[in-house]
Amino acid sequence: MQWFDKTQRLLNNKILSNPWIRGYILMGYIGKGALYLSIGMLAVRASILSNHQASGAYLTLTFVTHQPWGRGFVSLLAVALGGYVLRRLLQAVQVLESSNFWSVKSIVQRLGYLMSAFSYAGVVYSAFQIVLQLGEYDDTIKDLVNELFEQPIGEWLILLGGIMVTMIGSSYIYGAYTGSYISELRSADINYRLEKWTIYIGKFGVLSRGIAFILIGIFLIQAAIYGTSDLAGGLQNAFREIATKPLGWLWLRLIGIGLMGYGLYMFVAAKYRRYAIR
Repeated sequence: MQWFDKTQRLLNNKILSNPWIRGYILMGYIGKGALYLSIGMLAVRASILSNHQASGAYLTLTFVTHQPWGRGFVSLLAVALGGYVLRRLLQAVQVLESSNFWSVKSIVQRLGYLMSAFSYAGVVYSAFQIVLQLGEYDDTIKDLVNELFEQPIGEWLILLGGIMVTMIGSSYIYGAYTGSYISELRSADINYRLEKWTIYIGKFGVLSRGIAFILIGIFLIQAAIYGTSDLAGGLQNAFREIATKPLGWLWLRLIGIGLMGYGLYMFVAAKYRRYAIR
């Protein structure tokens, strides 16, 4: 395992201690914050104006590019978000002193980091596609569900996927309650009131993300049960479905406000976060 030890030394002594890399990773928080702030704003707008719809990441970025200086903003957002992708990739290979790299818990956690990295890398790719006008909107989850329905056990795989997404959402809600999903801030450098409100807003934002994940998971489960891909999809689909339910506008507004709060929380975390990748 000599190669493994060398990799960890390189990671800890060279990469993580490099101020440029740390700065780029923290820039990723700004990119992620800008993305969720934009998604939340459009969701709140849709809850107020009946002729508008809430959007997921792709259509939100598309909307932003059509605004003055929008292409430049989305380009910068994509570059910044690459820092968050880098953070997740480094988390997937870093070993903390208190953890065992090969334990089941650690492996599952690292797989989660890799999935997150690929997910945000997809957003970065989509952002550049939108800016360069090289593609069009395509719901990846819905396409995957359509393909799975053609397989012998496709319904069961979709059902399992829906359950897993719901469990992820539940973990966010639990993390919001315990504060485990909130970054540790440098208390000596941040105003006490700002730190206090950042934690409150961050928890509400994480809670909103958890609810969004649970909605996506529930609709996947329903798609598997009813045998139709119409109910399946990502955040865009979840927003559309919930908007048609009783008091859907209220849920849409609350989730939107929460996502806006999460975006603002990420801005503060980018400046005052104690650790770059933990």
